[in-house]
Amino acid sequence: MPKIISLATALPPYQLKQSDICDAAQQIFGASISDFSRFLPVYENAAIDTRYSCVPLEWYQNPASLSNRNALYIENALNLLEEAAIKALEQAGLDFDAIDGLVVVSSSGIATPSLDALLMERLKLRRDMERLPIFGLGCAGGVIGLSRTAQLAQGAPEKRYLYMVVELCGLNFLHSDCSKSSIIATAIFGDGAAAAVISCRGVGAQITGWGEYTWPDSLDVMGWDVTDEGLRAVFSHDIPNIVRTDMR
Repeated sequence: MPKIISLATALPPYQLKQSDICDAAQQIFGASISDFSRFLPVYENAAIDTRYSCVPLEWYQNPASLSNRNALYIENALNLLEEAAIKALEQAGLDFDAIDGLVVVSSSGIATPSLDALLMERLKLRRDMERLPIFGLGCAGGVIGLSRTAQLAQGAPEKRYLYMVVELCGLNFLHSDCSKSSIIATAIFGDGAAAAVISCRGVGAQITGWGEYTWPDSLDVMGWDVTDEGLRAVFSHDIPNIVRTDMR
């Protein structure tokens, strides 16, 4: 069976308190939403005290272009992936030459060449590595990417795979978007990365099974709307009901 041989995380430099984010949200949204105070419980109900961001809180106070956001995404995503990957390999007692493939999941920015290719060039990795970039799975990306990596490892028991996830959701805050989805996003999203060595070789927690299910007529439940300013968060009001009635 494939195993999680090691697991590591990487955090961007700016630590944000939920209380400070709530204050900033009141300044930004309050100018356009007269009764914004009725949304304030969202920040407390999120049960989040601290989050991390690759840009300071002041950055969110001003508009930014899609090109500016995406440049920040690529720069910071690579920095965090590199840090997480090095930590994961150190835990496993391996070097990069021992890795046979890279699987990288991310849905919060656009990179072509993909992040795995950029990371390969930065770290001077083996030229014969397998590469699998995964985009567009959103909040489900972490667990589905893990299952894909486990399948690869199970199909090639002699190989080791470096599985990585990075999301920089904060960069997609749109200063002009006062929708409920945008408010919810400011209450729950953060930035960070993780890496794991997955292989049938070595000692670790076994990945004993995986599966997935896609509900019909669910394409508008979560996602991005692409705008000139950036990626706009889409959250359906049906999400709580789906969780209550279907997730079990």
